Amino acid sequence: MISVGGDKMARDHQIFEGENYHETLNKALEHLNLKEDQVEVEILEEKKGSLFRKGFTKLKIVPKDNHQTAVTVSEDDLNLQLDKILTTDRNNEENRYFTIDFKEDGIYLTVNHGSNKKAREEVDDILDFIKSKAIEGFDLINITSAINEKQKSFIIAPPQDEKIIDSTAKFEISKNKMEAKILLTEPIGGKFFTLETLKEAINEHGITYGVQYNQLENMVNGKITETFLKIAIGKEPVNGIDGKIAHYFKTSKDYKPILLEDGSVDFKTLDIVSNVNKGQLLAEAIPPTPGVEGYDVFGNVIKPKAGRDFKLRGGKNTVTSADGLKLYSTIEGEALILDGKIVVNEVYTIHNDVDNSTGNITFNGSINVRGNVKAGFTIKAEGNIEVHGVVEGANLYAKGDIILNRGVQGSNQCYLECEGNLFAKYIESANINVHGNVESDCILHSNVYAKGKILVIGKKGLMVGGEIKAGDEIRAKTLGSHMGTQTKLEVGIDPEEKAKYDEVRHLIQETERNMDHLKKTIDLLSRAAKSNQLPKSKEEIFVKSIKTYEFLKDKLQKLKEEELVLETKIQAMDRGKIHISGTIYPGVKVTILNSSRHINDELSHSTLFRKDGDVRIGPYEN
Repeated sequence: MISVGGDKMARDHQIFEGENYHETLNKALEHLNLKEDQVEVEILEEKKGSLFRKGFTKLKIVPKDNHQTAVTVSEDDLNLQLDKILTTDRNNEENRYFTIDFKEDGIYLTVNHGSNKKAREEVDDILDFIKSKAIEGFDLINITSAINEKQKSFIIAPPQDEKIIDSTAKFEISKNKMEAKILLTEPIGGKFFTLETLKEAINEHGITYGVQYNQLENMVNGKITETFLKIAIGKEPVNGIDGKIAHYFKTSKDYKPILLEDGSVDFKTLDIVSNVNKGQLLAEAIPPTPGVEGYDVFGNVIKPKAGRDFKLRGGKNTVTSADGLKLYSTIEGEALILDGKIVVNEVYTIHNDVDNSTGNITFNGSINVRGNVKAGFTIKAEGNIEVHGVVEGANLYAKGDIILNRGVQGSNQCYLECEGNLFAKYIESANINVHGNVESDCILHSNVYAKGKILVIGKKGLMVGGEIKAGDEIRAKTLGSHMGTQTKLEVGIDPEEKAKYDEVRHLIQETERNMDHLKKTIDLLSRAAKSNQLPKSKEEIFVKSIKTYEFLKDKLQKLKEEELVLETKIQAMDRGKIHISGTIYPGVKVTILNSSRHINDELSHSTLFRKDGDVRIGPYEN
């Protein structure tokens, strides 16, 4: 706090002059070291200032008491008052570079000082003011002379009455009508807004919601002009919450085999079947919420976006409650989601081998084979396929997972495909295409493609021969063999995307070759046509060749666009790594995205990754 003391004051009055009432009063109080409630104030003379003319105020100040008074104010309040005074002074300095006086013998213009504006801009300022005051018969030559000869007064118009201009309000509304701003013009000899008249102006403009009355009061009390200030804010609507489906059975396909203490993997205990009982609640629909309405500054209702409703979709062996919000199972079996519908399938079990006694098998649920799957037979399942014996040169297709408790002895005749994950004790001489992950104890001389990961874990952890491709990562203990067996690994790109990219590249090359042949034919026939030596029999060939060339040209453009999209997608990928905890032998070729590396020396305990366009070797990452 700052304590300011005052000298003993006489009852005699003192006269103070200034540009406006508040400035003059503050000057008097500061000089007398008194508060406003300690003095009597009489206005002797007051002339309002304008944008282009300073005001004048004369006050008579009489102290109420005859004793010494101490005024204690906060330092923040004192600084705030000083800021206001300085701001007022700066504004007045900016706005008084010319004055116009209405006198008996004419209208006088005086340009007091420079404005840092060009002469043309100063002329425009003065003309704008003259027009706002409706001054008639003004002399442009004298206006120019006043600008050129500062501090000298010139008659610019004949005598006439001064037009009084009140303050007006200008509005600025945002495009979405959620915000309103207002600008109050400086009155020129006229009235400024009161709080009530300003409220009326806003109401007449239709602004009824979210009005910031504190802001209006500040604008009126502070006489804030020529600045757009926000005075109304709408209310944004609150969108509804989407409904959802709560499932009461296992929907996740993240099955993990158990790693035993001896390092082997138990592929039998996966708990992959979501068993349900008859009458069991499978799912429940949680309804959406409607949301909360909003309003713009004109009071118009803004409707929220209601939450989306998700209906229960039940399939076979299910029943919906009367209100449509709950779904129950009608049988004992396996619950799963197929094509967006909740269904309950009975697991089809084959207690012996799949051979001539069973023929090929197609089932719309899950299949459990207790024996082997013999060469030449096919199994197709809408759910999972689990085989407890050995899969020979057979074909297995599953919409879910494939679980092979022993493994695959494919003899290069086996093909396995699933949209989920594949688990096998071992994989030998087989072709595999999996949308999820592949997990096995060893992979020998096989072509394995997985969109996710390929994990060769367990006691052996061996991967030798063939072609192994994974979207995310490849992990094994031993890669290749000391005999230099050729083993190709590719990681970091979806195998299907890579195959599509290679196919597009092939089609581009083929199309370019065909266009080259056609171009030669068209050039030859064109020369013959120009020399009138083209036989009638060749005219049709000539026309067809041109049409075919244009067709191939359009096709080539589309193929190149598709190639660019695929290439950009491939280049954007940066996820592929190969982790080998044991040894990598020579004869292995590693490709990560579009970068390749041949392994010529033994490596151990390594992770291979792509950096700066090259395949790099680093320490093993768990």
